Amino acid sequence: MTAIPTKIMYLVDHYAGPQAGTEGQLLKLVQHLDRSRFQPAITLFRGSDWIEHNSFGCPMQVLHLTKLASPTAIIKVSRFAQTLRREGYRLVHCFLNDVSLISPPLLRAFGIRVMVSRRDMGFWYTPGNLAVLRLVSPFVDSYVANCQAVAGVVEQKEWVPSRKISVVYNGLFPRADHHRELSQEAVPSRVFDKGTVVGIVANLKPIKRIDVLIQAIAVVRKQCPGIRLVVIGKDGPSNQGRSMREELEELAGRLGLCDQVVFMGAVDDPVPYIKQFAVAVLCSESEGLSNSMLEYMQARRPIICSDTGGNPELVQDGKNGFLVPVGDVVALAERLIRLLTDSALARRFGEAAGETVRSMCAPHRMLEEQMACYDAVLSGSRFSWSPNEASRTMQ
Repeated sequence: MTAIPTKIMYLVDHYAGPQAGTEGQLLKLVQHLDRSRFQPAITLFRGSDWIEHNSFGCPMQVLHLTKLASPTAIIKVSRFAQTLRREGYRLVHCFLNDVSLISPPLLRAFGIRVMVSRRDMGFWYTPGNLAVLRLVSPFVDSYVANCQAVAGVVEQKEWVPSRKISVVYNGLFPRADHHRELSQEAVPSRVFDKGTVVGIVANLKPIKRIDVLIQAIAVVRKQCPGIRLVVIGKDGPSNQGRSMREELEELAGRLGLCDQVVFMGAVDDPVPYIKQFAVAVLCSESEGLSNSMLEYMQARRPIICSDTGGNPELVQDGKNGFLVPVGDVVALAERLIRLLTDSALARRFGEAAGETVRSMCAPHRMLEEQMACYDAVLSGSRFSWSPNEASRTMQ
């Protein structure tokens, strides 16, 4: 007799598109989930333009919730949970943060098991929502973090017992067009036609500390006068409420780097640009497991990143890249100069980075470990077994 696939509902507050790391991982997980074992569907609290014009390849609905802390939200989520039970759903995976604030107790009240994903270092925590998360955690069967650093934050900040937390690294799926090169029409000719390019792929937010990289470029230029910085990412608000891009452009101007720093904005596919980077950088003050880092490594670029969050789980300092202290302009500049002036070292780092990510973030590995977590929760054995009991070390 053929086994009937288990119904699983992914609960998401909002989905703007797969370009962001977490959203991209959700799309790939749902698309590649073994349909002989699991039958996925997606429910969103709020709609989006992307949802209106695209599909996950599975059933999808929107609850149209605009305010979480309201009686209306409680009623709608309760009715939603009741419907799930009636339709035979046994597990809900809360994939983004907001849904995990109110949903677990309501879902458990109707006998539905709950899994929660955590994919960052808790930059969104406030005293208020931490208090709520600590109250809610007993109603969550299992947490899945995308790196050990995030798992540690969940344990320490949300007071979740370590036995309830698994680590499943992101899966880095091959692109159908991964051999595609950057067309000359795709970018202004002044960007890649001359000089050496240092690049960063990160949305323009204060937490990404792109200001540190710009200051480091000013130092590096004294020894590498042909250097150029390319910044790829969507603009956002600064701490002063202004355009982050405007503030960074002003900083570049004050440092005499107007012609050396190029802001590309958001691009649909950064990989062809990444392939043009002589050195790829990520200097955030907080990171979970950065998809930009994974794409750098897949493209076999030499990497410099800040020593924070999940970065040290990907980069072993001096072996497949460099780690630098958060906010340290001098250290970043020194490492940039070293890689820009030692092509053999840069090439060795790039090759080693490619091997690391191929091993750690293989798509089949992510899918099997994630489905193993589902099986454990559904069987009731989650608290005595984890797919990560064996230590995972970089080769």
